[in-house]
Amino acid sequence: METIIEGQNYNFYVAADGAEFYIEAIHLASLKFSFINNNNAVLSEFNINIDDKKNSESQWFITARQSKLFFKKAVNFLSDKIYRDYLERKLDEDREYGEWENRKII
Repeated sequence: METIIEGQNYNFYVAADGAEFYIEAIHLASLKFSFINNNNAVLSEFNINIDDKKNSESQWFITARQSKLFFKKAVNFLSDKIYRDYLERKLDEDREYGEWENRKII
């Protein structure tokens, strides 16, 4: 399963492929991108403690069932404009700290 959710300054690519799950954010102006599963705002949506070893990984390998549930949950919270605007502000902060180095080639 995969989908793209369009935001104001970012597009969000959500993917669940069997036991793999990730969310990729692409900054539209710069085309810089990052996997954001381990962003604190996202971790809190999944009720994952920031000390959980899972949060250090940008792509999660979990059960296929959990991957499917996380996909649905991610689509739900990223489709909420108020939450998405909040998350975009947090992602702007991350980029300002230089944590986004890669550019997406389209």
